[in-house]
Amino acid sequence: MQNQHEIIIETENLGKTFFVGSREIEVLKDVNLKIFSTEFVVIFGPSGCGKSTLLNTIIGLEKPTHGKVFTRNQEIYALTEDERGILRSKKMGIIHQMSYWVKALNVLENVAMPLLIEGEKQHRAFLHAEKILEELSIINLADQLPNQLSGGEQQKVALARALITNPWIIIADEPAGNLDSKSADEMMNLLVRLNKETKRTIVLVTHNQDCWELGNRRLEMKDGQIIKDEYHG
Repeated sequence: MQNQHEIIIETENLGKTFFVGSREIEVLKDVNLKIFSTEFVVIFGPSGCGKSTLLNTIIGLEKPTHGKVFTRNQEIYALTEDERGILRSKKMGIIHQMSYWVKALNVLENVAMPLLIEGEKQHRAFLHAEKILEELSIINLADQLPNQLSGGEQQKVALARALITNPWIIIADEPAGNLDSKSADEMMNLLVRLNKETKRTIVLVTHNQDCWELGNRRLEMKDGQIIKDEYHG
């Protein structure tokens, strides 16, 4: 059983600066953050406040200009790029606003793909993918091609694929940003259910204030800094 007080992700004086021509743009400014096991954290803020950059830095895609990122006490930027990729694929389930698919493969094959890449036998990978599709009540989509699905269905399938390696944290970057309100509500309810039933840590990045009441912890960002950090519920 997970220790609810275990630190899953920690940032230490995290800063990120981009250069646009001769201009220097400071996107993250000494961000210090601890995310604990089983939390559902909503990171909220307007476009351009730095929340997606923070997310990309946390998952090892965007090397900080200064500061450190730890996952379960492992400093991730002390790892090689390949080692960070392995950490991401095995320990983090990541959902983006737009999903990327192998268009020639059906839903079942796309969901099973991370296991197949790891060398899992096809029948075992497919059985595990079927189980997850059933748990999310989308097994009826298994034989469909991704381009035959609605936006809401695609995001549910993206969640299934994120769960296939049994990660200990789900990171969702504007997962409902392109969805209608009904599909968005369904997607958010799935994340809430996962957090409550499986005790997975969830980090949701959004600019939608309707998502503010989800989860049990809210972080508000502005101009590259966390300006509010509060627990609720």
